[in-house]
Amino acid sequence: MATTHYFLIESLGTRHDLILDGDVIATFPTREAAESEANRIANQETPGVSLRFELDLKSTLNNLEIRGATFDADNVSVAPLSK
Repeated sequence: MATTHYFLIESLGTRHDLILDGDVIATFPTREAAESEANRIANQETPGVSLRFELDLKSTLNNLEIRGATFDADNVSVAPLSK
């Protein structure tokens, strides 16, 4: 049975943390690189899926952006990548 999984990208300046279901799995120098890795992971589990990240929160005071996307798949197991 498929479960909904959540990707978040927390961007703070030049640091972009990729989070899957609440666990930080990698940090990237650009948001685009984080989105690309999220799509790669999602396509391993559900071929042909294309994630669409939408802005969830933006704070200009501390230069923080949080973008999210969801996809449905069976269990997703990803070991944290090196940072």
